[in-house]
This record gives sequence, C-alpha cells and structure tokens, in this order.
Amino acid sequence: MFGCAGQPDETQEIVDNLSKAGFPADDIMVVDGKVYVGRDAEVSLAASRELLGTGDTSEEQYRTTNLVSPSVTKICINGSTFTGAFSTALDLAIQNYDELPLSFAMARTPSTGCSYTINAVIQPGVVGGSAGFPSGGLPYHTINIGSGLSSYSVDVIEHVITHEIGHTLGFRHSDYYNRSISCGSGGDEGDAGIGAIHVPGTPTNAVVGGSLMNSCFRSVETGEFSSSDLTALSYLYAQQVYATLNFENGDARRTSSTGDWAPGYYKAECASGESVTGLSLNPTSRHTRVALCRASGDSRYPHDGCYTRSFSTGDSRGTSATGDWDPGYYKGECGTNEFVAGVAQSTTHEITAVLCCPGTVTHTSCSARVFDGQDSRESSASGDWDSGNWKGECGPGRYAAGLSRNISGGAPHALLCCSP
Repeated sequence: MFGCAGQPDETQEIVDNLSKAGFPADDIMVVDGKVYVGRDAEVSLAASRELLGTGDTSEEQYRTTNLVSPSVTKICINGSTFTGAFSTALDLAIQNYDELPLSFAMARTPSTGCSYTINAVIQPGVVGGSAGFPSGGLPYHTINIGSGLSSYSVDVIEHVITHEIGHTLGFRHSDYYNRSISCGSGGDEGDAGIGAIHVPGTPTNAVVGGSLMNSCFRSVETGEFSSSDLTALSYLYAQQVYATLNFENGDARRTSSTGDWAPGYYKAECASGESVTGLSLNPTSRHTRVALCRASGDSRYPHDGCYTRSFSTGDSRGTSATGDWDPGYYKGECGTNEFVAGVAQSTTHEITAVLCCPGTVTHTSCSARVFDGQDSRESSASGDWDSGNWKGECGPGRYAAGLSRNISGGAPHALLCCSP
C-alpha cells in the first residue's frame, strides 16, 4: 500500500470500496495518503477489493474476508529498529504466536525459511499502533508501533504489537460494532454483512479486557491472549494434524470410550475432539479402506452422547434440511447439531453405519463429495493419505455430517461435508 499511497485515484478507490463494504464515512481516515479504518487498520487497494466479496455476519470474534494462505508456513518480522522495551515486547509478541500449534511459525529476522516478512516500524509521536489486513493470501506487510508507548510497561507494548500482528492475519476489532466497550466512546465501525465474519466458538458479546483484539488498550494489559483469542486463532489457523485409520480388515479406533457401537463390524473411530473428515475406496476391490481424522483436539467435537445410525437397508437421517444430496443412494446423516465420529463396515465390506455425536456444529454450507470413481477433495493440505485409492475429503474447518453408500454392494459413494 505504501508504494501506491501517492496515487489519489487509488486512494479514492480504497475509500469507495470501504464505503461499499459498509464502513461508515466517519470511520474511514486518510492520513498521508494511507487509508485506515477503526483508527489502526490500514487498508491496501487489493485488500479493499477483496472486502467486497461475500461473507456471513454475526457476533464476536471477527475476521475479514481476507485470510493468510496455508502456503505461508513461516512469518518473519523485521524489527531491526526496535530497541530496549520495544525490542523485548516484539520478541514476546512473536512468542505469543509461535508457541501455539498454528499452521505457520513466527520468528524475528534474521531467520531462515521465511515465507513472508512483515516490517515493524516505530512511528514517532503516536500512542498506539496501526497495521492492515491480508491480501492475496499474504499477511499485511507492515505494523506501525507508536513511540509514545515508551511510557507504558513492556506488557502493554507487547499487547499492542500482538494486536497489530492480529490485524495482519485478518482479525478485526472484537468490539468493532461498539467501540465504546473498550474505548469509552465511539460507535460502530460498520460491517453491512461484509468484512466482519464471526469466528464460531467465540463469545457473542465483547467485554473490557475480554480480547487482545479490543479496539482500545488499558494500562493494565498483560500482553497475553484471552481464551476467546486462542479459540479464534485455533479455528482459523490451527496446525492441521491428521490421523489415518485403516479399517479394511479390522477395527481402527482412536478411542474405545463409546463402547462397541457396531458389534460384529469393522469400525473406524476418531478420538474425542476429532471428526471424520475423509474416507477412501479401493477402485478394484470396492472395499472401504481408510478413514481420515483431523487430529487437532477441537472442543467442538466431543464424543459424549454418541449413537449409531444404521443405513444398510435405506436412508437414516437426523435431518432433511440438506435436501437429497445424493439421489439414488442410501444415506446416513447425523442431526444438524451432530457430526460423524466413526464409520462401520461389515466383514464383507458393505458400509453399514455411522457414529453420530453431538457437537458445536450447525450443518452450514453443506456439499456432497462423490468419490466413487475419482478423488473428490475440498483440500489437498493433508497430502496423499491413501495413495492409489479414491478419496473423499472435507476441507479445513469442515467436518463429515453424513455418508452415502451404493444400494448394491454397499461401497461408499459420497461424503457430506459441512461447516460448523
């Protein structure tokens, strides 16, 4: 954005795009050719264009429509001009992110293997900071940290730096809809259904001190993430760890706490905190081979109150709200607040049942992935987890809500993938 700050026509386009995206005029500032919203979030031309995309809106925590791509595996920060308390605080802010199991590492330059480098700049005479939103799958390139923070503790400076890094990753203010919550005054930064997307699992109302992403900071900040901050980071950027369960010729279960929910059948079952996200089929034998679990330990997927849903002789569905997502095939589908935690097949390799468990899920944006005949994967981030076999797979942040099978032979046909 700095490179085009002197172009009035581009600056005006950024302002126009933000207005179209629902930001009120009194929350858009142009200072030295740079455009800001919410006082500290600098917006580039590319980011303003991306904000015109569609998105769902609800309550806190919030992110923009722009996120950092999974291809960015290490974010480095150049803080060569930071000294004293500012240097210490920058190290602590980087540590806040790097010690979490996220899809990217974070380090201070000089460092090797950097996918992208953010410049950290001391801004004279400012008490606070500013940054921008991601664009093109990359973090925003600069965080500005005010020299006026020198009168505050290292913890407060750490808080501000961590906050501004949060903007570069796509986080909006957690109280964007009412800045007076943390600032004592101010109104709605604006969303209009675009560019302020609720992160599931986070609180529905902002409170003072409830989030490091609150608009304004206090002199008592600790510089550490709140529980809702950690939930939001995990939801958007959790390191994706997968477990493969081969149940072609026997049980393959990561937990036995649910008991023998399909006696006499081969069972694949993910551990508590995991959902089934993939299934494979051998093209030659027509046997179901491997179930894929996203083994990241997600509290939305507990294994409590689980039950077996059998569908070897016809449909067995906990909801019909998703429509007939695989016509002509038997479907097993969990209820709208449930997810598939396990799959069972007979010893003659016919799919017989799914294990449904209640969770913090809603069956949103569901789609069927037909993998009888070819790979049908929403993402390849998990790698080729069953080489030579057809795979159906839900993408990051998605879960299996149902499974269909062929009426004759019982081979799997399609996986129903939904968002929480």
